[in-house]
Amino acid sequence: MKKLIKASKGLGTIFEDENFEFVKQRGTGMNDTLWSGLAVRTKDGSLAEKHVVRIDLETGNNPIFDGEPVEYKYYSDAVVSHGMRMKKDTLKDTQEYIAVLEDAVDFAERVNAWLEENDEYLVKRRK
Repeated sequence: MKKLIKASKGLGTIFEDENFEFVKQRGTGMNDTLWSGLAVRTKDGSLAEKHVVRIDLETGNNPIFDGEPVEYKYYSDAVVSHGMRMKKDTLKDTQEYIAVLEDAVDFAERVNAWLEENDEYLVKRRK
């Protein structure tokens, strides 16, 4: 597992590493509805950006934007997504790509564990 660089309880960065940042965010949507939620960002200039690797969260609710504040909820199964680039990589590039994928899997596991520990953001799947 990668070294935890930063952890926070407030709005902003929850934790991050060299490639990814797990954040709380908020904004204003349709009908001037305030919303809050979570996201995993791929850092600019990182190897994850170079190799087109990201981590996706799946929302477990579809809030109604009717002017009342809404908070997104998530399933605890963040997944790694990666694009396939049409180019021949050097051995070093391939090693970097594999290392970034391994980091992404570790980071997604940390996000899932955080969601399990912070159930105010969690939605359980129906069986």
